[in-house]
Amino acid sequence: MAQRPRVLMVIPNQRWAFPNTYWSIHPYAVCTLIAMIRDFCEVGFIDANVDDMSQEEFRRRVADFGPEIVGVSVLSGSYRDAGYRACQVAKELDPRTVTVMGGVFVTADPRRAMLCPEVDYGVIGEGEYVFPELIRYIRGERREPPAEGVVFRSEQGLEVRPQKHYIEDLDALPFPDYSLLDFSKYSTEFKHTVDAPRRIPYGKIITSRGCPIGCVFCEVEHIAGKRTRCKSPARVIEEIQYMIDHFGIKSVEFLDDQLLHPRRRFKEILRRMIEKDWDLVWNAQNVSVFYLDQEMLELMAASKCAYVSMAVESGSPRVLKEIINKPVDIEHAKKMAAYARKLGMDTCSLYVIGFPGETWDEIRQTIRLAEEIGTDYVKINVAAPFPGTRLFDLAVQTGALPPDLDLDRIEWGVSQLNTDQFTADQLNILRAMEWDRINFATREKQEKLARMMSVSLAELQKIRRETIDLRLCAN
Repeated sequence: MAQRPRVLMVIPNQRWAFPNTYWSIHPYAVCTLIAMIRDFCEVGFIDANVDDMSQEEFRRRVADFGPEIVGVSVLSGSYRDAGYRACQVAKELDPRTVTVMGGVFVTADPRRAMLCPEVDYGVIGEGEYVFPELIRYIRGERREPPAEGVVFRSEQGLEVRPQKHYIEDLDALPFPDYSLLDFSKYSTEFKHTVDAPRRIPYGKIITSRGCPIGCVFCEVEHIAGKRTRCKSPARVIEEIQYMIDHFGIKSVEFLDDQLLHPRRRFKEILRRMIEKDWDLVWNAQNVSVFYLDQEMLELMAASKCAYVSMAVESGSPRVLKEIINKPVDIEHAKKMAAYARKLGMDTCSLYVIGFPGETWDEIRQTIRLAEEIGTDYVKINVAAPFPGTRLFDLAVQTGALPPDLDLDRIEWGVSQLNTDQFTADQLNILRAMEWDRINFATREKQEKLARMMSVSLAELQKIRRETIDLRLCAN
């Protein structure tokens, strides 16, 4: 019998690309892939990010495992160089090692991902079925690479085989396999932000994929499809129960791109959570406000939802309709925010400013709404034209994006766009100062934020100063 392939799954350390940054990455997707290949592979796992691993320590860990195949997950183009470095280390240790890169970066821009010669293959889109097929091809057990969802070099040059078919039966996928890691590293540590888990240990879950809305700035339609595909309510409850039984979680976070759609399904999930009456609270992050209604909010509160953040996006009906392409009714958003507060949930509203074609007055209109809506916290983002989005195409067409811009510099935190209405510097300054003015306006608001973030008032002021400095220095 042939020896089972040794496959090492890797999350690279983001600090290899940006020394002063840290974005906690829950290994939900990677551990689902591990569950898909564990029956025919010897699998290892290294999370250099959560362990803040040096490149030297990473090299030692890879050498100790001796992989035949290394799978590297890269969240976005901003961390491309960290992913490249992981592949380079694997090749330096043994040039025969086959490297496979996956994640949002490869899916959004597979040709750029393959610019690194140490990357042998890229997985485009959903990898649960593609990756096992690719392993079998690499091992010589298949004559051809997967027909779709992969990019690689051939005698004809770079061959890109986009994902054409999405996984329909999400219930058929296994639970993530967390047996190769210390779950407590992901369930007890968190950044002190308003959307942090309210109780620890906590777990995370994805219950659906795809989004039907198609917002101008969003990569989800390109990455996961326009049609929402869902796990059944029974499966969702089973997976949460699994995390309660095995890891003792006290709170859960949903990572869905479009959590509330379809409404009937999610209301059924909430009813089942109420029936279970778990000793468990949960956060609803980045929900589309137009899917909220009074019944939904009442079910959320009854199922122990502690926090809800609502994507309102803009205070300008024209910008919402003609630029963002999001069916938000501003008066409905106000009512939903007020009702969520009445039901006792912590509230947050989300906005994006600085689109090509948006006027300065419309930006100010959004700032006024952010203040008027009265949520406990306000997040103001600047429009980020990531490759693969319609916003990127719009920015190029209108000349708002500098032609010599390094695409890896595009991120949510810093504007890169200049129009006849605003400059990138003006937007960055406005965003920083209005975020500070609205969120820290009164002692009462500051005390509420400190409680939401699990910090003291002194610690809150430190976070406040550091956040302003970071956003202004980014100019």
